Amino acid sequence: MPLQLIAPLYQTFALERADKKYKNDGDPTTVTVKQARQHEHERRQLLFAKLERKWNSDDNPDEIRVVQEISQAEVWREEAWLTLVESNILDPEGKLLFKSAKSKNDHPRLSMDKQSFCQAWGMLFPDIAEEIVEKIHEVNVLWGGALGEAG
Repeated sequence: MPLQLIAPLYQTFALERADKKYKNDGDPTTVTVKQARQHEHERRQLLFAKLERKWNSDDNPDEIRVVQEISQAEVWREEAWLTLVESNILDPEGKLLFKSAKSKNDHPRLSMDKQSFCQAWGMLFPDIAEEIVEKIHEVNVLWGGALGEAG
């Protein structure tokens, strides 16, 4: 029998460190993350597509230079955009920071455009963003590791 694809994994996590640090004694703060498929993986890999290499310039014949224009924060934001599907984090007005809805198969999905997502992501404190990314990497192991890449 040939391989039959299944729905991606969806997992909900409590942000325990954030709740403790910011003294949340109510309902736990949660995020729901989906497992990336090839489409999301390819979109993430586009961040690493530009690589400039220079050897032996006229000004400096011994020069070897490699330039890649990407930041870890940009990678994390893209990973979150591609896989964060639901959260109960509230903005300063008490509204959901990351708007979501149910898809036709009853799985959660973000219900906001990328610009709105980036604005919302930018409102997070860095330690909260980092904890969310840790959860994203638990579901998407291939994206983990010290440099954002496995192995």
